[in-house]
Amino acid sequence: MSDAADPKPDTEQQVEPVDETVAVSSEQPLTQTPPTETPTAEAEAAPAEATTEAPQPEATPETPAPLDIPTVASTLEVPASPQVATSAADQDGGEWDLLVQKVRAWISSGQLQEQWQAARTPLSLLAGLIAVLLVLRVYSAVLGVLDSIPLLPGLLELAGLVAMVQFSLTRLVRSNDRREVIEGLKQRWQSFRGRG
Repeated sequence: MSDAADPKPDTEQQVEPVDETVAVSSEQPLTQTPPTETPTAEAEAAPAEATTEAPQPEATPETPAPLDIPTVASTLEVPASPQVATSAADQDGGEWDLLVQKVRAWISSGQLQEQWQAARTPLSLLAGLIAVLLVLRVYSAVLGVLDSIPLLPGLLELAGLVAMVQFSLTRLVRSNDRREVIEGLKQRWQSFRGRG
């Protein structure tokens, strides 16, 4: 009994695929051919004279192909362009040269100067705003460092108070000295504004 082969389960049995490919000409559309008639008994009983003609092969039934298969009418062949012997530098593509030519043409057209004149005021305002923000950030960072040192803020306040008292006693007590200080401040303000 052990000589008999064990039957394989359905999953292990291999099914041979049926080849149903139909040769399609690329120049003719796909059409369905009507099935040919098989010879009947009447045709077999025909006289021997009729059988002298070439025998027709028996047609095998073909599965009808779907009509939605697209066909290719022809293929397009593009000949290669003739290559001229060039150096390796010329074979790089030339994109960089094209870009440089376009940039030079744009600069020489005068559009860059027009755009700079139109954007000069907003750009200068933006640059000034960024500069002020940077100065304020650095100033607050320096003050934060100085504030973190023990006793330094109190000593700096005391030094400022001493300097202000000394300036007041030497330059603000007499009226002539006060006028000189006020005239000096006015002159500095005029030179700062550009009118002096």
